[in-house]
Amino acid sequence: MSANGTTNGTVRPRRFADGSAVRLELSEGDWVLVRRELSYGQQRRLAAAGLTGIDQAAGGNERLRVDLAAYDLERLCTWVIDWSLRDADGDHVVVSREAIESLHPDTAGEINRALDAHVAAQEGKARPSSPAGAPARSSSAATSPSAGPSAGPGAT
Repeated sequence: MSANGTTNGTVRPRRFADGSAVRLELSEGDWVLVRRELSYGQQRRLAAAGLTGIDQAAGGNERLRVDLAAYDLERLCTWVIDWSLRDADGDHVVVSREAIESLHPDTAGEINRALDAHVAAQEGKARPSSPAGAPARSSSAATSPSAGPSAGPGAT
């Protein structure tokens, strides 16, 4: 195998998530550092973060109960590793679940929009072209590389 991961001219598939980080620019010169991609474990934990149970619907069908607020919070906790954000005294605020919970809604929205763009770009790169006539595989937010874990405390 060569240094670039090829064997006999073919590129070997990556078997583990890329542990690197990507800096996303925010307004006012601020930035947020997020995971390049989530690992399988991070994806699974994030997918389960907002599930609260199963209800029996009319007709005997089952419906999942989802807490979107819990999912949205866990999403930022899973993806965000660092940021340039400062408190009212000008001191750097360390990324933590408590700090993320304390964000102004506008700031959380801005971070989420930047993260959405990052995830969409990563999914676009990762999606292989389908063979002629074969349908492209779609992935749900719960299982996509971008639906993911945050870098907050307790995240791995």
